[in-house]
Amino acid sequence: MHDTNGKSPVRFGVFEFDRRTGELRRQGVRVRLCHQASQLLSFLLKTPGKIRTREELRHQLWSVTTFVNFDQSINKAIHELREALDDWATNPRFIETVVGQGYRFIPVVQQRSKTPIDARKRSVAVLPFNADRDEAGGALVSSQITARLIDALSKVSRLRVLAYSTVKNVTLQNVTPQQIGKQLAVREVVVGELVWQGDDLLVHVELIDVADGTQVWGAQLQQRCASLIECAAELAHGILQQLQPILELTTDSREVTPRT
Repeated sequence: MHDTNGKSPVRFGVFEFDRRTGELRRQGVRVRLCHQASQLLSFLLKTPGKIRTREELRHQLWSVTTFVNFDQSINKAIHELREALDDWATNPRFIETVVGQGYRFIPVVQQRSKTPIDARKRSVAVLPFNADRDEAGGALVSSQITARLIDALSKVSRLRVLAYSTVKNVTLQNVTPQQIGKQLAVREVVVGELVWQGDDLLVHVELIDVADGTQVWGAQLQQRCASLIECAAELAHGILQQLQPILELTTDSREVTPRT
């Protein structure tokens, strides 16, 4: 639902923005935002999906008596806003550059939900495993392992797991697992790498905390692959035996170091 009166905070992904105060928060924690970037976000949020020209941004952000390098200042405000939102121009989730026209805010804005989020419920995205083979066999094993892990973990109580159809096209090219996790609005991501040595397949898999990029858990497995499907099934089973008990723990059960 669009927030047309500008009085209620508006939410998009894990973010909440108060247009009255110009404050941006991520899961309740205030995110530092400069004045120009805050004004820019407020302006784009008024009409999500509508392209705003650079000339419109100029009139919105500065008075007619202001004399600055407007192109450079707009670029700086866009850059700072994307930094605050963990967004990037090449694969935008929130702020899209429409070449030759301007900028637009991508998602449909929703009013703040009255239903509290269960802080103890963990969320995870299992990303497609990176294979060192370009042929179909490597892609098949990767997709099978990823899908099997998601299917099994989705049955775990108090664990939110992103669907396979949501993550199947996600790649780590030029981005980190931490950045992808923030884009997907999850607390943890599972990433893996497949390396062939003859008929043996070596797998390195990690569970990464999106908040700080640290490794929560990791393992290396090896499997002889006479059949690709059976090989993927065995590796997925071996990963689950170690990973599932960790993800079954709620955040209340984990040792948490306060962060400033």
